[in-house]
Amino acid sequence: MSVFHGGDLAGATQKFGSPASGWVDLSTGINPSPYPIPKLEMELWARLPDRHLLEELKSAAAFAYGVPDTELVIPVSGTQILLQILPRLFDRPYKVRIVGPTYKEHEHCWKQAGHDVVEVPDIFTAEKEGEIVIVVNPNNPTGDIYPPDYLLDLAQKQHEKGGLLIVDGAFMDCTPTKDISKYAGRDGLVILRSFGKFFGLAGLRLGFVLAGGQLGQRLKDGIGPWSVSGPALEIGRRALRDVEWIKSMRKSLVQSTQRLDTNLVDAGLNILGGTSLFRYCDHEDATGMFEHLARCGILVRAFEGQPNCLRFGLPGAEKEWEHLNKVLKTAW
Repeated sequence: MSVFHGGDLAGATQKFGSPASGWVDLSTGINPSPYPIPKLEMELWARLPDRHLLEELKSAAAFAYGVPDTELVIPVSGTQILLQILPRLFDRPYKVRIVGPTYKEHEHCWKQAGHDVVEVPDIFTAEKEGEIVIVVNPNNPTGDIYPPDYLLDLAQKQHEKGGLLIVDGAFMDCTPTKDISKYAGRDGLVILRSFGKFFGLAGLRLGFVLAGGQLGQRLKDGIGPWSVSGPALEIGRRALRDVEWIKSMRKSLVQSTQRLDTNLVDAGLNILGGTSLFRYCDHEDATGMFEHLARCGILVRAFEGQPNCLRFGLPGAEKEWEHLNKVLKTAW
């Protein structure tokens, strides 16, 4: 059984037809203004990934995320592969509690590995019931953020009872003041970080797990050598050290989000939350709104378990903004 994700343009085309001007895909939380790809040497494509470049990538990630030791940084070809591997590193089924509603791959992957998995409505229930607690922070799709001190205290409590706290920080680049990556390596704490969302290069397939101890070593052993391609190593290390681009992009994304908020509110949508890469809204006829947008060539994210809710990513080019605004005005 597969999990539905945003970005399924083929499925949208099959259901709604092919838009004359192409799709405006707002169904993902990926930055529509990607990091500019530098010119790459042919050797990066032709040779096996270089160990020196891997160390430079780890150093760049530690610099960007504030991690105190590069050995706590484990690069992977996208955090999705971590979700597949991590649940299979435990010697028995665990009680896994995931704070929802959230990204469904967590539940899917842990269940596939044979664990007792339940998505619960709040973190207090997760703490009470779970041996392993999974929190997406900021949450996707709601944008909820938990204070760093609370998460660190929870990680310690989980460790003391033989458990673990896993914090998925896929969208943390947008709110760095709430980041707990500098505490990586603490007992009971595993942190996942995505590269592709904030840097707008999801197709590069690059991510990181921040962890130490025996679990960190088991992850390294499970991932094996050459887990990240040579081009990804080079692009990742440059982007993560590009302080000026990162600073400028954070500011630009906030401005874009404010613009999107205005368009959505004017169309009668109620903004419930989100991050500066997406907005989470409700509408009394969310299904009708979703279908209207799709018929006009705009794909947003709907949720089976939250029928009144929609998630909007950011448009990129100005013509996409204009098209969205025009379609929203004709919705109702």
